[in-house]
Amino acid sequence: MNFTSSTEGDMEIFLSVVGTHLGKIGAETVLDLYVDTAITDPAPERVLEEMIEEARSAQGPASARRGDPLMAVPLDLHSQRGLERFSLLAHRTIGCEASVGAELVFSTVENERIVCLDLPQGDVEALEAEARLEGAKSLIRVA
Repeated sequence: MNFTSSTEGDMEIFLSVVGTHLGKIGAETVLDLYVDTAITDPAPERVLEEMIEEARSAQGPASARRGDPLMAVPLDLHSQRGLERFSLLAHRTIGCEASVGAELVFSTVENERIVCLDLPQGDVEALEAEARLEGAKSLIRVA
């Protein structure tokens, strides 16, 4: 099921709820640190710059295996910091994905503010309801 919103703030609320759920189900989540359109909101801009700096300065076999250090950067959705990064950036960069085992359960459409969830219907409905309760009033299901 796909979702969008008419405001960045509502999408951030939704992604915070989704990120918490993805952490609970053990999803491995990665984020690409490229954008096609400059981020002008101060908080996500700061977080993106911070993550780019960290990724470029990271050394070791894991970063070498990835090739481009700004692609598929792992996010820890068990930490508050990881959840903040996810909610602020997942819909603003060229890509973000989460998998449980070999199954892709979350992805974003490049800079379109569209979130794709491949989770059980009941889980998706519960996440949508929780996000609305937390204030994501402009959340919309899309085909």
